[in-house]
Amino acid sequence: MIPRSIFVQFVHPDSVGSMTGLPGAPRGYFDAVGGMELAAETVQALNRASLLAWADPARVHHFGSQAALLASTSRSSLARSLSEIADIELSADQIYLAATPSSAAVWAMEGFPGITRIAHSPIETLALIDSCQKPGLPLTALSVDGLGHVDMSALADLADTLVVLQAANIEIGTVQNLADINTFELPVLVDATQVIGHAPMPSGWSVLMVNAQSWGGPAGVTVIAANPGSDWAPPTLAPLGWVGDGVNVASVVAAATALETLLPHITEQQALAYDHVEHLRSRLSTEISDVTFAGDPVQRLPHIINCSVLYVSGEALVSELDRRGFAVASGSACIADSDRASHVLVALGAFTGGNLRISLPFGCMRDDVDSLVDAIVTTVSQLRAEAGL
Repeated sequence: MIPRSIFVQFVHPDSVGSMTGLPGAPRGYFDAVGGMELAAETVQALNRASLLAWADPARVHHFGSQAALLASTSRSSLARSLSEIADIELSADQIYLAATPSSAAVWAMEGFPGITRIAHSPIETLALIDSCQKPGLPLTALSVDGLGHVDMSALADLADTLVVLQAANIEIGTVQNLADINTFELPVLVDATQVIGHAPMPSGWSVLMVNAQSWGGPAGVTVIAANPGSDWAPPTLAPLGWVGDGVNVASVVAAATALETLLPHITEQQALAYDHVEHLRSRLSTEISDVTFAGDPVQRLPHIINCSVLYVSGEALVSELDRRGFAVASGSACIADSDRASHVLVALGAFTGGNLRISLPFGCMRDDVDSLVDAIVTTVSQLRAEAGL
């Protein structure tokens, strides 16, 4: 791949050969949904941009113009990268940026003309569900089946409705068939977090939003892309494409760099992740009794697996694995710090106890996966023995 503007500006050419473009994680880290270690190129871009783009890009003096140029170049880079991934022609003017997914969602919802209702499913992230309530419009809850597929049939009776869905559920990995919505000719706001960089991009979206951490970018950048064929228009001014106040130019540069440098590796990493998770699923089901899996085993994100182990506390399992040097998650992705049951698993009618969500970072190797399974098997056996089982 020929390096593009962001890449050549912030990564010295002599160092390109020694860099991979892959974000990653320390050995034993299996919570990619919670973020990944920045790749060397991304760190370099972030540091250099911090030195060059510290001024307010809205100012007309030299330092402000320099920051504005870097912000503009980053939007162009993101447009090209997303165009390549989504097989759609996007321009820089169709790329917007926000500090959080919630602020991005609320702002994007206001750009759909004539909308009188919002429809979403009960397995969206709590932040996305909360965002759907902000416009103050009537809400329609779309049902889901036991694998996490959203039933789109209710949309046939709805008009002037905005459909808000994740392209794939970040807790159980099930991928939605968004093309089904096209038959109803309704606008669709899609949260593609954990899809871009990990799985093929969905079609049939009007506006796409994604947290840059999904592809190994820094925290604090959510990218919004407007489909050029949709009726959506920015509801308020967004100078330099930034929604809200305080453009974080350095982070935007880093996010664009991360996606640019990841592109050559995406296909290979997707295939490896699918293979690793199949292996992980096979070993867990064979070596641990009373374990169940949530989500579609086929139509899924390649790097996420969600399972529940009977007779074991999910919190105890995560804590003990952490003590052994393995980082995984338990419960809902958006309430991981609480003891509440996963609203996603509850909506599916699935078992919510002893829950583990494993998400593989880029660059994960088979030996890493096997070491994790060995640790889980040993830990489950220990905890069950301590419980007298």
